[in-house]
Amino acid sequence: MRHILFCGLALLLALTTGCDPDRDFLTGEAVNLRFEVDTVSFDTVFTQRGSATQLFTVYNDATDPIMIDRVAVAGRTGVHFTFNIDGTEGPEVRDVVIWGKDSIFVFVEAEVDPTASENISPFIAEDELIFEMGNFQESVVLEAYGQNALYLTGQNRSAVLQLSCANDTFRLPTALPIVVYGALVIDSCVVQALAGTRIYFHGGLQRNKEVFAGSGIFDAGFIYTQPGGSLQLLGDAQNPVVLSTDRLEEPYRESQGAYRGLIFGPLSKSNRIEHAEIYNAIIGVTADSLTEVTIDNSIIAYTSRPSLAMRESNVTVRNSLFHSAADNSIYVTKGGRLTLEHTTLASYTGSDNAALFLLNDIPQCDDNCDPTPLTVRVRNSILTGFDDNELVLGDVTGGSDPSFFDVRIENSVVRTDAEFLNPRDSRVRGYPDFYTTICRDCYNLQFDDPLFVSVRQDSFQLDSLSVARDLGVFLPELPTDLAGHPRDTDTPDAGAFEYRPEG
Repeated sequence: MRHILFCGLALLLALTTGCDPDRDFLTGEAVNLRFEVDTVSFDTVFTQRGSATQLFTVYNDATDPIMIDRVAVAGRTGVHFTFNIDGTEGPEVRDVVIWGKDSIFVFVEAEVDPTASENISPFIAEDELIFEMGNFQESVVLEAYGQNALYLTGQNRSAVLQLSCANDTFRLPTALPIVVYGALVIDSCVVQALAGTRIYFHGGLQRNKEVFAGSGIFDAGFIYTQPGGSLQLLGDAQNPVVLSTDRLEEPYRESQGAYRGLIFGPLSKSNRIEHAEIYNAIIGVTADSLTEVTIDNSIIAYTSRPSLAMRESNVTVRNSLFHSAADNSIYVTKGGRLTLEHTTLASYTGSDNAALFLLNDIPQCDDNCDPTPLTVRVRNSILTGFDDNELVLGDVTGGSDPSFFDVRIENSVVRTDAEFLNPRDSRVRGYPDFYTTICRDCYNLQFDDPLFVSVRQDSFQLDSLSVARDLGVFLPELPTDLAGHPRDTDTPDAGAFEYRPEG
């Protein structure tokens, strides 16, 4: 029935838009098209192989007729888009005429097989219908759901879903993957993701004037907690909660900056990240003013900026691994409290970006520049990377008030250079007594010291000769490592992993 209707419409269009071969047409850059829409969205969630058809109009507002040289689908996705224009079906249509002050209909069909592997068919398939006029092109974006999933914010990348449950608890379903397309804002609600939950983000730079104050331009693909909202990712060792880009094909596995990430807004409390893996974000976790976040037994990797960025907040990280950030692994500005225990910061991607950046002020601020107290406690951890110095201490009080910059590191591997200890510039504060007063029972990693199994393969378990072995002190609250293996109760290793012989 649908095929008969399609053919009937095509015949009607052909009869009403016949071409006069002797007529002169506007072509190339002289053509000015007006499209009814800039995006064609197929918002059907398929549970089995199926198709859907959408219609839009292309207008010629000029008096003279125009000729479009070529119309075709770019073909950039696993979802199959077909179209019919001016009575002719694709995959390619040439010499399309629109008479002066007239228009044409374009029918587009999406064919979806949601049972295809997620590694082949993306959750949100994007393509373009290209209109070519000489060397000039215009296009209409084609979007369709490519997988059966729970799309929290609908198929609108600029959409913002505000979730409120009257201070109760809302548990995300685990039966289907969850796709955040736009932004999820949590207000007056505790949102929990239990073991095995998969959350995928469809990111990109978007515009929505109603999202936040200012221009309304934001990086899509994030979860944001308001003062009355909390997010709890509660995985377990066998079934972690996984957050990543919605592009699961192999080339995207280590992609950076595909979506914004998790944002814990001011005054948000009771936020927990346990046995979670967060990949491919711009910033994995952002903790803003007076928010509280605990991160246990988790991995944050492949970010285009810091794995964790915090300001005037209280963050505790234990038994966790942050690696492959194109910026600092942890970036702290304007004070707060940070606790790291048995945590590995492996900063082997960015250049001149220390694994741990600590500051009790905001760089280049204009207003309210008074320093805010910063308290940092690091135990049994590893701070390392490619740079000669992987630690930045920015005390804007210059040491005049120790309560405003209180940093203590114990039983940890760090990487500092001579410039950090005794800078050549007398205006820069050095820390010549760093390894006796600030970093106690620590090891200053040298370039050729053995540490991890393989940085190249992102294998951050300890090498058999690792300098991190037996460096720690036993913490009863952390008897097992990130992989679930027991720690030595007498001389545990520093970092997220306890050394285990092969086999």
